[in-house]
Parts: sequence; C-alpha cells; structure tokens
Amino acid sequence: MSSLPSALPFDIEVIERELARLWQSAAMPDRRHELALSRTSVLTLFVYAPDTSRAETARDLISRLSMHHPSRVVLLVATRQERLDEPQVSIQCNLGIAERYAPCYEQITITLPSDGLELLPSLLIPLALPDLPAFLWWLGPLPCHDRRFVAVARTVDRLIFDSLESHHPIADIIATRRLVQQVTRSTAVSDLNWGRLGPWLETTARMFEIPHCRWALEAITRVDLRYGYLPQHSTPNPTQALLYLGWMASRLGWRLASLELLDNGLHLDLTASGNRRLRWTIAPEPSEELFHGQLLRIRFAAEHNAETASFSIDLSGRGRATLRLRVHDRNHCVLEHAFHHHLLDLQRLLLNELQEVAPDWLYEHALDEATGLAVEYRKLERLKEHERDDLPPRNPPR
Repeated sequence: MSSLPSALPFDIEVIERELARLWQSAAMPDRRHELALSRTSVLTLFVYAPDTSRAETARDLISRLSMHHPSRVVLLVATRQERLDEPQVSIQCNLGIAERYAPCYEQITITLPSDGLELLPSLLIPLALPDLPAFLWWLGPLPCHDRRFVAVARTVDRLIFDSLESHHPIADIIATRRLVQQVTRSTAVSDLNWGRLGPWLETTARMFEIPHCRWALEAITRVDLRYGYLPQHSTPNPTQALLYLGWMASRLGWRLASLELLDNGLHLDLTASGNRRLRWTIAPEPSEELFHGQLLRIRFAAEHNAETASFSIDLSGRGRATLRLRVHDRNHCVLEHAFHHHLLDLQRLLLNELQEVAPDWLYEHALDEATGLAVEYRKLERLKEHERDDLPPRNPPR
C-alpha cells in the first residue's frame, strides 16, 4: 500500500505564471472584427470529482455556465494511480455568442490521490481569486463523517453538494447538520436536493393561500407522501421527503410525538398547536432513475367540524416535469392547477446556487427538524437490529 504524498508535487506559483502567460499570448480569434477576449471573473469555482467520468460531466456543465458566471474553475479529479499528473492549465472562451467580446474563463485541472482530503486546503486557499467569493461543488457522496473535511469546507464561502448521492441517507443527514454547525461562521452549506424542493414548497404555500382553503392549514389530520425508489439502488433515499416534512414542521411548530418503522416506509405522529395530532406516512414507490429520491406525490386531508377537504400535489412528465395541484371539498373539485418543475435540471440548480453566498436559513431550519427525525429513525433501526440478533435460529441444528 503506497503512502500519500505529504505535499503536492508541483508549485502553485507555476500555475499562476502559466495563466498569466496564456492571457498575454492569447490571439484575437478574428482580427477583422477586432474580437477581444474578455477576462472577467465573478467567483472561483472549485469542483471535486471522485472519478474521470464525473469530471467530464462537470466540464460540460461548466462550459455552459460560463456565459452566466465567467470565473476561475479549478477541477480537482481524484485518482487511484500512484503518480499524479501535472496540472493542466487552459483558457476556455465562449466564441459562439461573441460580437466584439468573447467571455472567457480560466480552467485548471489537478489530479489528487483518492484519499487526499488533507491536501485540499493547501490548494483551495492559494488558488482562490482575492476579493471574490469561492465556491466548492462536491460531486459524489459528501465525506461529512470525515473530520478532515471540516478544514476543507472552511476554506470556501459556499459548499455545494447533493444528498441524492448519499449511500447512507439517515446517517448522512445527522452528519451534515453537524458539519453545518462546525463551519457556520465561515461557510454556507447548500444541498442541491433541497433546491429541487423549491417548486414543491412554492406549490404547497400557494395551496394554503387560497382564501377558502386557509382554514385547512390548521386542520390537517393526515398526510401521505411518496417518493421515488429505483429498485436497482441498494437503499431508498428519503432525504428529500424528510427535508420537506422538516420545512413544514419548522414553519408550523409541529413536534414529533412518535415514529414507527414499517416494512416499506414509516409512520410519524406529530403534535401541532392546541395539542392537535396529525399523522404522516412516508414511503418509497418504484420509479425510473430520474425520480429516484424525488417526491412523487403528497396527499393532505383536513377536517374541521363538518368541513372536510383533500389536497394533492403530483409530479408527472420527464423532460418538462409538471406539478399538478388539486383541491377537493366534500362535494366537488374546487381547484386544479399545474406548475412547471424546472429544477430537475442540474444546470439550473447549480446556477441558482452560484448566485448566493449567504446561508439559506430556511434550509438550515428544515435540516434541524429532519435531523431530529433521522435520530429517532436510527434509534428504531438499531433496536430492530438488536432484536433480530437476539432471536434464536428458526431451524436450530440437531
């Protein structure tokens, strides 16, 4: 087993000098029209890719984002090979939209050992452009359980990750909240999976803003939530579902009373104002890969005196996914409306995140509530594991 290098086998100053040389020697693509290369950077974007396949995905997306956010891009690619490649430095220009100026960005590609977390701060700090925000987009599962990652996160203004990539969703929710608390003074943390919930949150809020439906918000008795699960995945990922419930609980002051694990999902009893009880059912449902971990539908039932109503939000479609809102009272359909869900597109999600540096307090409050649910969930899981371990074998040897 080879040991990790104590330092990187190249000099950061060499990278800076090579970039300066490239800018000075950059030729005009079309001298007849005096087309100039525009060196404009609004941020530094560090991208960590755990393999070359994800690195190629990131390169393609970065080139399309350059029109909106010209920046210095540092692509960090993990590798298992013993000898690290020399950094690749280039200037990428988007000539397709140029008239007199072509927006350009610097791209630096660096290979790292796959277990080289401790090397990252020595890279991120000197390569970040001064006086501009620095972002770290982490592809693949977030190493939130690794103590070394705290130092990495503290070197940037915003850390972007995707909990949909998690292999251990319940444990990772808890570890992510701990990470957020550890870096809160220096770094904002954002989850692309929370970003995908934007249209769901907006549709839910609109639903209860309808004048003749406002009463139902304080009269919800049952909620049934289903999220997608691709059977080929080893485990369902309920993170988005728990963040959605966490958002509602943080806004409405709901508190968990009890949680019950089912063979396929879970039941939660919550206490609302006035000691009112409501029951949530959260369960996975087989789906195609696009919708793995995504909310598929939510059903609310509300009762107050003799008045009853049901509310439903459903996700349908593929390339242009749509949320459909339906409201029924006891006699007929009161409202039916459709909203376009455009945040299944990774480019849109990332573009939204690059426009913000400040913490998303709504996300952090939802994460706090989701963490409480995850802690109780894990306690029950461990209890069931102990019970299984204590059971005698069904067919003991004779």
